[in-house]
Amino acid sequence: MKRTTASLYLFLAIAAAALTSARPPMFAQTSATTPETRASAAQIFLTNSQLDPNENYQVIRAFVRTGTLDPNCLVTLGDTTFVVNGTLAFCAPRQPDNLGKGVMISIFYPFPPPEGFSLSVTLFQQSAQKYGPPVLCDVSGC
Repeated sequence: MKRTTASLYLFLAIAAAALTSARPPMFAQTSATTPETRASAAQIFLTNSQLDPNENYQVIRAFVRTGTLDPNCLVTLGDTTFVVNGTLAFCAPRQPDNLGKGVMISIFYPFPPPEGFSLSVTLFQQSAQKYGPPVLCDVSGC
């Protein structure tokens, strides 16, 4: 009986040592390295100045410099002065000539927004280092 009890205590001690080893905890979709500092989501304000004249002023083509070409990005529509059914929005990584690496926000309207139009969007790009001001993306690479 003493031998069985001693064996049980030895087994429990070894199991406890194995479970509390010096390895860092791992969770789904993480790595053991410390992630670098990155920007989170940003609110971007768009106006008539980002409407593309080559697309009858019905499409916003706004480039936001982020310093990365990571394809994982999200854009959501926020407050606006122009609400219309059929508005579509997406984002995609781009590196236009002389503008650097970043994201192009594209928003399609069924007809041109009025003068004085404004729209806020929330933009997120994985690995973004910063979010620059939006500029009309009408150069090669957009």
